[in-house]
Amino acid sequence: IQARLQQVCNEMDIAFSRAAFSPVIAEANDRSDGIYGAEDGALIAQGELGLPVFVGTMAHSAAHIARLIREGAVAPPEPGDIYIVNDPYLGGTHLMDVRFAKPVFVDGPEGKSLFCWLQNTGHWPDIGGMVPGGFSAHATEVEQEGLRLPPVKLFKRGEIDREILAIIQSNIRVAGQRIGDIKAQAAALLVGEARLNEMLAR
Repeated sequence: IQARLQQVCNEMDIAFSRAAFSPVIAEANDRSDGIYGAEDGALIAQGELGLPVFVGTMAHSAAHIARLIREGAVAPPEPGDIYIVNDPYLGGTHLMDVRFAKPVFVDGPEGKSLFCWLQNTGHWPDIGGMVPGGFSAHATEVEQEGLRLPPVKLFKRGEIDREILAIIQSNIRVAGQRIGDIKAQAAALLVGEARLNEMLAR
């Protein structure tokens, strides 16, 4: 079972890199995918192809998302949703490392229930800020480094939220190219969900 869970993560990593637009993801593989606990964000599985620093921080990110949902600060998950977050104070690294989190639901005696979180992180080439790429030796606060995103639903019931996408694109450079990375990041999670559901069914 553990080996198959690792394979799910490996397939997500490969799908992410193959579909990504940015060379930093597609060629440098500056990304990672993992499976995390529904309530506490604990690491369930990681692949062999992801960056360990992302695998570790995503556990904290999943825990923060679950906590904020319980506190009512973030909208509760529904099937097809994908949250986006890059806040370094909510289990992140730096603002260019953008995380997607997808809830996975299973059928139970009382209907669908949250089973786990699939997450991935990809390094975007730019997230706004005072200099291209976000690395400035003159920055004195995080807001100068780029757009800071709390957990919000970028995809709602499988459809991208055009208003949130517009906010992101209006704050970053070469905005039109980021849609390729966004779709790749979401597609990797869909691959993971499909493989995980196959495993659970078996």
